[in-house]
Amino acid sequence: MGCNTAFDAFNRNIVLVVLGFILVVCCVNISLTHDSTPSSSSSSSEANKEQTRGESQGGLQNVSSVTNSVLQDQSKGQLFYNCSKTDSSRWSNRPHRKSRVNSLFNCDKEDAFCEYYYPANFFDTECGLGKEFSYHIDDAKAKKLNGTLWNFMPSIGFPTLTMNDTCLELTTKSLSNQVHFLENNFKIGEFTTLHNIGHYEENGFRCFTERLSFLHVHKAGGSSLHSAFNFMSSSKTSALARHKFFTPSTKPFAPKESSRIVQPNNSMINLTLDSLSHATRYPDKIFDEKQHIIFAVVRDPTERFISSIGQALGAVGSGGNHIAPTLKQACIKETSAETLKCLAHYVRDHGFWIELHFTPQVIDISFTTMWQDVPVAVFPFKHLKTILSHFGREDVKVRDGSNENYRSHPVLTEMSVKDYDEESLQLVCEIYEMDVRMQRSLGFEVPRCDPFIPR
Repeated sequence: MGCNTAFDAFNRNIVLVVLGFILVVCCVNISLTHDSTPSSSSSSSEANKEQTRGESQGGLQNVSSVTNSVLQDQSKGQLFYNCSKTDSSRWSNRPHRKSRVNSLFNCDKEDAFCEYYYPANFFDTECGLGKEFSYHIDDAKAKKLNGTLWNFMPSIGFPTLTMNDTCLELTTKSLSNQVHFLENNFKIGEFTTLHNIGHYEENGFRCFTERLSFLHVHKAGGSSLHSAFNFMSSSKTSALARHKFFTPSTKPFAPKESSRIVQPNNSMINLTLDSLSHATRYPDKIFDEKQHIIFAVVRDPTERFISSIGQALGAVGSGGNHIAPTLKQACIKETSAETLKCLAHYVRDHGFWIELHFTPQVIDISFTTMWQDVPVAVFPFKHLKTILSHFGREDVKVRDGSNENYRSHPVLTEMSVKDYDEESLQLVCEIYEMDVRMQRSLGFEVPRCDPFIPR
């Protein structure tokens, strides 16, 4: 009896061990089957990778074809965190392959000098970091409609530069006319699909294949960058398109006299909107026919305000803005510091709309991109010379406020950030709080404003 009981217990143990072994084998098999699924269709997977490597119009990829190598941008993208993932249509939330292309304008690179900025996110009325400033967009639209926006000021738009193996001779800083193109009577077109994108250097040349659009943020090196674009466009392997969609009025009139408002160029507006719809973050393989990278340079607002003062008070190129005499009469004082403080009060009290160069940089960018949801590669001002040098134009400085005859009065020529005191500095930081917030969101510090603009 005792032997039978022991034998039964032994059998039960054997059965349990066998069942346990079977269970383990089944689990391992299921795991191996699951893990092996992608490799069993590796050729299909590789095809999908190739398909997703090129981005569709506007840079939006087909979500169904996104593979493990396509990374979702989880950045806040100028949105408060609790809103950053609620709308998949936002540019900042679209699937995007981090580009490996060698280009100064590829913000995906680990050593990039730029960061992607999303102007539509910033001014989003519910989620944007600058949502309490969004009423300025309504102001701009109303002023544009009634013909009182930036009258007597420069036209607004952006150039787009297409380069297809456009080469710069690094010693002479001259453009090379490549023989293999010229022999075939090659002429680059504005809407050309670009392959082998980015830039490379060899045999004393730096060569570019990319399509770039430049936003002119006023008093942040814009005129010098325009000069660089014009220079690069002189090559037979490049093409320049201009999207100048807004021309302010050059005649004084009452807002109700709508018949005297400059009529919009609808064809140019439509062309510009179409161009903006094809803006993208840097692609990984090709630029489609209309795809382009939009970039801009932004500046510490406390430094920029001094440059804006010099321009608005009648510097070279702004003598006809019609407000310079008023500003000079009101605020030119014995010293640069007194003049600076007076103008800080004047802009605070009368609003930055009084002169284009006082416009906050975030509004400058949003207006020039026609309030569209687009990605913008933004560089801090300290890298302006890097960009100019990239195109062989490091010695170009179109607007130089330190030149003796550039600004309209000696106290303006002598003005610098050393002329700020606590009162004037606080005024300027508060006027341009939206710029401070935007630049902080990109990791660009504005230390002079830290005591006045809370984080």
